[in-house]
Amino acid sequence: MMTKKDGSNMQHHALKAVEQLSDLLSIAQERCSTDEYESIRRGVGLSIGKIQLEILDHIYAKYPELDHLKSEKVD
Repeated sequence: MMTKKDGSNMQHHALKAVEQLSDLLSIAQERCSTDEYESIRRGVGLSIGKIQLEILDHIYAKYPELDHLKSEKVD
């Protein structure tokens, strides 16, 4: 059973993975052809979407207080 500490640890790693994928996309944009970049961009987008839907959303459903985006106030 996932504890809040486990969820927080998994969240940390999932968000680092998103950060790494974003960095990868920046490199691809600078060094790849347009076709290569578009393919990589799609892969990155799908990967980030999977991380959000299949990892982070699961964690936030159990521990909504870990969702830093929902806890920020919008003025």
